Amino acid sequence: MRIIITSLIAMCMISAYSQKITYFDKYATLADSLSGVYKIPSSVILSVAYLESGGGTSKVALRLHNHFGIVGDCKTSISNYKSRYKYYATTEDSYVGFCKLVSSKKFYESMLDSVDAKLWLKKIAATGYAADPTLWANTVYNIIKTNIK
Repeated sequence: MRIIITSLIAMCMISAYSQKITYFDKYATLADSLSGVYKIPSSVILSVAYLESGGGTSKVALRLHNHFGIVGDCKTSISNYKSRYKYYATTEDSYVGFCKLVSSKKFYESMLDSVDAKLWLKKIAATGYAADPTLWANTVYNIIKTNIK
């Protein structure tokens, strides 16, 4: 019985690990492209998306293509899902929406030459993006350290 439980736990851990790799691999090119346009480090874009969407598995990510937890019109008639989160036609549109949101903030201009992911996260969190700014910024930063080379 112990062997079966240990095996199941190991399989779940391997599955969760491979899911993270798949998510980062899947959206790395998009994040790199948007980083070139908006000058937001791609590691920040990817890691925020990963956290907020549960690696692309949350209901909001799956039904609304919203990988960033951005609040807005869920377009119930299109999505058939009632939510406080914004509907995007594609996941790519969600990534662009996040970059546009960040680029609209007061701190953005002062950060354009910075590649300091930790500082970017601190600034984003301070705009009200996260309920607990310090915890959120640290969590996203740990995702960067763990998953992005």
